Amino acid sequence: MKVLVFGEILWDIIEGTPHLGGAPLNFAAHVKQCGQESAMVSCLGKDDLGDRAEGLVKEMGVDVSMVQRSDKQTGYVPVKLIDGQPDYEIVKDVAYDYIQSEALDQKKIASFGTFYFGSIIQRNPVSNAALQSILDQHQFDNIFYDVNLRKDSYSSEVIKSSLAYCTILKVNDEEVSVISKMIFQEEQGFEKFCKSVTNSYPQIKTIIITAGKDGSFVFANGVMHAVSTEPIKVVDTVGAGDSFSAAFAYVFAKTNDPIKAAKIANKVGGFVASNAGPNPVYSKEIKELMQAV
Repeated sequence: MKVLVFGEILWDIIEGTPHLGGAPLNFAAHVKQCGQESAMVSCLGKDDLGDRAEGLVKEMGVDVSMVQRSDKQTGYVPVKLIDGQPDYEIVKDVAYDYIQSEALDQKKIASFGTFYFGSIIQRNPVSNAALQSILDQHQFDNIFYDVNLRKDSYSSEVIKSSLAYCTILKVNDEEVSVISKMIFQEEQGFEKFCKSVTNSYPQIKTIIITAGKDGSFVFANGVMHAVSTEPIKVVDTVGAGDSFSAAFAYVFAKTNDPIKAAKIANKVGGFVASNAGPNPVYSKEIKELMQAV
C-alpha cells in the first residue's frame, strides 16, 4: 500500500517549546510504522522551523519530495495550558496554506493507491485549489477524509465538498453532533447520521466513528457495527486518533474488511494513548499484529 497524505505540517508551541505535529503528519508517520510507504504533500517555510521539520519528517521515513517550501513562515500553533487543559490558536496565513497546484508532481501522485486529507488544509483558497486539482485528476482505491474539526478552521462548504469526494469518512463522537447540525439541520445519533451521509453521498462506502473508551463504530453496507476496545491507562491521547486512522486505512486496504480494520485500529490507538507523544515506536506486539494482516 502506498499512501499519499495531503495536509499541514506544523509546530505546537507548548509553553514556549516547539513540538512537531499536525494530524496529517501523524497519520503519515503511523502508516510508515505499519510498514507501508507514505508521502506528504505540504508546504514549509524557508525558516529554521521549516528546516527542522523537514529533517524530522525524513527521520520518520516519510517521503518529503512533494513538500514545498514558501516565503511564508512554517505553520505553528501557540498552546497555553489552563488548569491542565490546552487552549490554542491555529495561526493562519502560514506556509501550509500555500501549497501550489502548479508545483504538484501529478505523475508521481498517480502511483498512490490511498489518499488522505482533512479539513484545516482547506481553509485557504490556494491549498484548497491544490487539493481539488488532485481529487479531480486522479482515481484512488480509497480516499480517506479524517474530518478533524478545529476551531475557526472549517465551514459547511468545506465539509460538503470533502464528503462529495471521499470513500471512507472518519469522525469522532463529538463531530457527529456538529456535522449533523451543520449539514442536515438537526442533531442526529450515530446510525441516523451514517444513513443520512451515505444517502446524500453514495460513494462513501465506510464511515468510522471513534468514541474513546467506548471503542469505535463502523457503518458499512448499511449496517452499524460496535467495535469495543480494551481498557487502558491513558498517558497522552495526542496522535491516538491519527494512529487509529492509519492502522484502519492499512488493514482495510489489504483485507477490505472494515470490522477487522477497526479492531486492529482500536489496539493501535490504545497503544499510542498509553504512551507519551503522538508517534511512540510500536511495541513488538503491535508490529507483529501489523505483519500478520
